[in-house]
Amino acid sequence: MKLYRQIRRPFETIGFKTALTILPLAPRFVILGMARVGGSLGFLLDRRGRAIGFANIDVAFKETKTSAEKKRILRQSFITMTRTMLDVIWFGTYSKKRLEKYVHLDESWKPLLCEKRHVCITAHFGNWETVGQMMAQRGFPLHSIAMPVKNPVVNDLLIKRREITGQKIIPREGALRKLLNVLRNNGKTAFLVDQNTEEKEGGIWVEYFGLPVPVTPAPAALAAKTNSEIFIGFSAPQSNGHYIVYGAKTIAPPSDSSKETIRNLTQQTLAAIEEEVRKNPEHWLWMYKRWKTKKPGDTSSEYPSYADATEMGLVK
Repeated sequence: MKLYRQIRRPFETIGFKTALTILPLAPRFVILGMARVGGSLGFLLDRRGRAIGFANIDVAFKETKTSAEKKRILRQSFITMTRTMLDVIWFGTYSKKRLEKYVHLDESWKPLLCEKRHVCITAHFGNWETVGQMMAQRGFPLHSIAMPVKNPVVNDLLIKRREITGQKIIPREGALRKLLNVLRNNGKTAFLVDQNTEEKEGGIWVEYFGLPVPVTPAPAALAAKTNSEIFIGFSAPQSNGHYIVYGAKTIAPPSDSSKETIRNLTQQTLAAIEEEVRKNPEHWLWMYKRWKTKKPGDTSSEYPSYADATEMGLVK
């Protein structure tokens, strides 16, 4: 596998640099067309991603949606995520003009535009990248941790693209200490909390669509330590190529930092994300193994099949 990655990386680098050169020149309707075609092809050709996606949708909606509805949701999810990846590059050129034209802040977002510390939470829902880009352009940069891309050259280029309007991407090593300092200086931090964070990495168990999942407690813990509000928001794609950035919920600063308080806060954030996914399931990234780890001792049969395979070491 390592040899394969070494062989593949130069081609990945060339492909990404080519995209950085060509995609920003395309008009908006071309980007939308590429997203539809690319996402539809991904749905047809990515058998593994499609299988994971259908398994996840079955966990979330069970028999409340028909097979045709589940197929539509997953196909649109592929298109949404393709559009998000293309837009990371497209909005990185002529950023001010394009963001002002195509990304709109709902009134519910206005409380965030102030000199006040906030712990901001979103998910792999719609175009989460535009949230950081737009906040930075408004003069309130978000500081967030990003999972590195395995190709270091592409990773560096991607970070530069993400930071082009002023948002700050922080390396994972020593990140929580840096984010703590940001909040203490009335800054704003941002987290994607719909990812697996194993117990050995500090994760705690809360429920998501009725099943326990391991989640980072870092946003809640930071809010408790710094007396910060938790603001949960999303960027929803519109059919005309625009985005609506809106706030879904604000949670007051916690009164203490006990384990139970942190767990309750973390559960509230997951519940808010679940509510948005239920309302607009086609905006969420269903192709991710969200339920790959079973809680120790949990014998529920509602976990997707890949969760069992992961435990047995068959799927990574």
